[in-house]
Amino acid sequence: MRVLAADIGASNARFAIAETGAAPPRRLFERTYPTAQHPGFEAALGAFLAELRAAHGEALAPERAAIAVAGPVRAGQAQLPNLPSWTIARPAIEAWLGLEARVLNDFEALARGLAQASPADWIELQAGEPQPQANIALVGAGTGLGVAALVWDGRRHRPLATEAGHMSFAPQDEAQDALLRSLRARHGRVSAERVLSGPGIAAIHELLEGAPAEPAAASARALDLFVACYGAFAGDVALAFLARGGLYVCGGIAARRAARLAQGDFISWFCAKGRHRALAAAIPVRLVVNEKLGLAGAALAAAAQD
Repeated sequence: MRVLAADIGASNARFAIAETGAAPPRRLFERTYPTAQHPGFEAALGAFLAELRAAHGEALAPERAAIAVAGPVRAGQAQLPNLPSWTIARPAIEAWLGLEARVLNDFEALARGLAQASPADWIELQAGEPQPQANIALVGAGTGLGVAALVWDGRRHRPLATEAGHMSFAPQDEAQDALLRSLRARHGRVSAERVLSGPGIAAIHELLEGAPAEPAAASARALDLFVACYGAFAGDVALAFLARGGLYVCGGIAARRAARLAQGDFISWFCAKGRHRALAAAIPVRLVVNEKLGLAGAALAAAAQD
């Protein structure tokens, strides 16, 4: 089946025409647009369709569509928390395209893509003791913080979308306590996303600016604090879903800093779970380096009957 797949984040809107049936889906035409260059979803979709028709006419016309969005979806509608000017509604999309469409959370789409991924799509941070018939969890920091799961139902893995990135930030030491106080003064309640995101990295840099240090050393200290918070949160998510099938670290921040996250302290914080240290150490941890899995998952969702 030929489908239109989209993966809409706060920074970038990715679109593709894909052919499903193979694993993973084969992308036939693809474009990425910075969201800042378009006033809304319709404008970005229109730009993609115009380029598609200019290049291929009606030869690649899709049969179905799926739009993955970085935010909660209710009754086929979504508004991105980190891109409030963009509203996405299934009825409007179906009316415009003249075909059946689906709107889903971006991390649900990522989970669907991950279910058909291969070892080439990730690097291993912790071997653990993988159990194929067990839950899998995903966590990913970018402009925001996404969390999802693949829940084993006794026969297969089912994708589960969540908004767990908005759980409260739980500091683990004095440095993280200071970060919480700084963010609380600015925002009131402090979610994990306030720390584990692009804006979170900026907030950590601001917190450490007052300490005397060379710029390079200050940046390294900021990254150390970010990695510590990220590892601890990822470990919490792994325990929440009892992810004996693996915890996958996703998102652009991890992909761009894969070498840094592989140094060891991320896993040290991941496993620092007190009485459940041994359990955390048995969970495989993998860092996803293929940033197109969400788009593949959206294509799979478009073709799926579930």
